[in-house]
Amino acid sequence: MSGTDSVYRERARLVAHLAAAYPSTIGYHDPEEPDWAVVIVDLPTGQASWHVAPEDMDLFAHVQLSEINTWDGHSTEEKYARLAAHTYALTQKEDRT
Repeated sequence: MSGTDSVYRERARLVAHLAAAYPSTIGYHDPEEPDWAVVIVDLPTGQASWHVAPEDMDLFAHVQLSEINTWDGHSTEEKYARLAAHTYALTQKEDRT
């Protein structure tokens, strides 16, 4: 596995974890990347999505396959702002067990 592939695999593992913790779907919705699935995670602060390499699909067996594209049009910047807002909200909880 090349260095780039291993970085994508690491990211895919984290996204798979998010997809297990929050309502999520996965499907082949991007006509520009037809071989890569897109996982959509519905965070409390809004939707976030990532492309998943074909070789990483084994990590997403727990995610519901969807033929309907529910992507809300968020940009990469919006995605990471939503993720940061949710991370911040989690850090503000008194009981972090």
